[in-house]
Amino acid sequence: MEGVEGFRFFLALKGEASREEVRALFPALAPLLKALGEELLIQGETFRLEHPLRLSWFAPLFQAFYPLLPEKERPLALERLVEAAFASAEAGEELVEGEGLLKAARAFQEGSLALLRQDAKAALHRYGEGLGLLEKAGLPFPASALALLALAQEAFRPGGKGRETAKKALARAKTPFAERVAARLLQATKAEEPNA
Repeated sequence: MEGVEGFRFFLALKGEASREEVRALFPALAPLLKALGEELLIQGETFRLEHPLRLSWFAPLFQAFYPLLPEKERPLALERLVEAAFASAEAGEELVEGEGLLKAARAFQEGSLALLRQDAKAALHRYGEGLGLLEKAGLPFPASALALLALAQEAFRPGGKGRETAKKALARAKTPFAERVAARLLQATKAEEPNA
C-alpha cells in the first residue's frame, strides 16, 4: 500500500495510528499529509481521519486495497466494511454498488436500514444474506456482523438467540464498534439471563 489512497485506507482500518507506525509504512509522509490536508487530524503523535467511516468513500478503497492486504490484516478490513455499512445506513447514504465483497456490504447496509426502521425480520434476512456471501467466499464472520445480527435477533425474538450471538461477537471483537454493540446488547439483556 502506498500513496494518498493507501494512506487513507490504512488510517480507515486502524482508526488511529502513531507517527512511528505511519512512518514505517509511509516513509514519504510529508506529501501525504499535504494531500490529505483537512481530512487528517493530527493530535500529538497520532494520526486519524477527520471524517467518519462511510461506504461512500471506504468501499472504493476497500475494493482497491483489500486484495493487496496480507491475510492477517483482512479480518480487520472486513470488520471496517461492515461497520461502514451500518454507519452509511445511519447517515442515509445511497446503497453501495459493486461486486464481490461489496455485495455483502450492501446486504449489511440494507439490513441496517431495516433494523433502524425497526423491521427486525427484514434485517435478519439481509444480514443472513450478507453472512451467506461471506461464507461463500470462505471468510470468517466479522464480529461487527455478528453484533448487528444479534441486535436483529433480539429485536425479532427477545430472549432468543441474540444474547448468544452477542457473546460470540464480543469474544471476536477487533474494533470498538463491534465491542460496543455487543456489550450494549448483553447489558440490556442481562436482566433476562437466569441467575442474573
